[in-house]
Amino acid sequence: MFTALCSVVIATLVAVMGTTLAGQDAGRGQAPAPGAQGRGRGTPPPPPEKQPGHGTGKLVIWGDLGDMARPGTANPRCFNTNRFRRGQRAGFRMTAIDGGTGETEHTAEMVVHLNYAGKVIDLPMRWRGVGGFPAAEYPRQPSEMWTVVWEVPMDAMTGIFDYTVTAKDAFGRTATFRPFPNHLSQFTIIE
Repeated sequence: MFTALCSVVIATLVAVMGTTLAGQDAGRGQAPAPGAQGRGRGTPPPPPEKQPGHGTGKLVIWGDLGDMARPGTANPRCFNTNRFRRGQRAGFRMTAIDGGTGETEHTAEMVVHLNYAGKVIDLPMRWRGVGGFPAAEYPRQPSEMWTVVWEVPMDAMTGIFDYTVTAKDAFGRTATFRPFPNHLSQFTIIE
């Protein structure tokens, strides 16, 4: 009886810890970018040092958009979409690759440039190579990813908004990502 009770208590503690860790989503360890809403969670750790053999090819970046809803909400988290409603957390996800080795370029620094309401909002991205993500949600750790979340203002205008992502790495290489030019693939705020 005592062993069964201990097993239940341990399982409950593991479930609570997993829920707590899962709640530390896309904005983990990151102060909000200028123009971004949300609460800050400290300064992200610096990216690792230069990797051997890197810096020989072009810097290549690409990515997508996703709904970065908070855990426990009705919306699915990390759902790939480009259409957002007021109050939704729009997540920008990117990857940087060293063209010479084909490996993730960890030293890249990326910034999303969102053209919204007649101005450009710069959203510095956070490198997600620190690990520690719930195994139930991630078949492999997203160490090859940079993210930033922009919460759509409650008074946001609807429409299609252009964005680009720029990157620079420790080797001085730069790259720019532009989503597919069709308006259906652009960042969109809907009713």
